[in-house]
This record gives sequence, C-alpha cells and structure tokens, in this order.
Amino acid sequence: MALEAGDFTLAHQDHTYRIAGEAPRWAVSRGDRVLGYLVTTSRAGEEGEDVYEMETPDGERGNVEGTDWESIVRSYLNSVDPVTIDPVDP
Repeated sequence: MALEAGDFTLAHQDHTYRIAGEAPRWAVSRGDRVLGYLVTTSRAGEEGEDVYEMETPDGERGNVEGTDWESIVRSYLNSVDPVTIDPVDP
C-alpha cells in the first residue's frame, strides 16, 4: 500500500518515531533528530505498488528496497547506531 502524505507516528522498540512528508520523501525522526528519509524510488513496482528505500541524513542511499515501507523503516531503525541517538522521551 502506498504511503500517503502526512504526519504520523510509528512505535518501534520502546520508542515513538515521527514520519512526516509527502511523496517522494518522508523524514523519519525521534524527538528533534532526523534519523533518515524514506524515499519513493519507483511508482511502478511489482503489482503497480510504489517502491521505497531509506536515505541517511547526509544523502547516502540504503541497500534495502521494496514495497513494504513500514518494514523498510523498521529495518533501518534497527541498523542505526544507538550511540548516535540521544536519549529522548518517546
């Protein structure tokens, strides 16, 4: 299912993350820190679904791509070095 424009939250591993934006790019953040961006790479993936991948704050593209944007975001959050994330209230 395609991700709609807007601002919403995603609970993941005892933290709440904010996903905000519109196609083709949504910021993924916790507190005031942007952790990365979910980017639409194609509007014509398998079965006509949008294809997504993550991008780091400095613009480096990830190596995971697919139509399940939520799984891609969760996978990316699992790979973010926890040392780089300040403790922030969820």
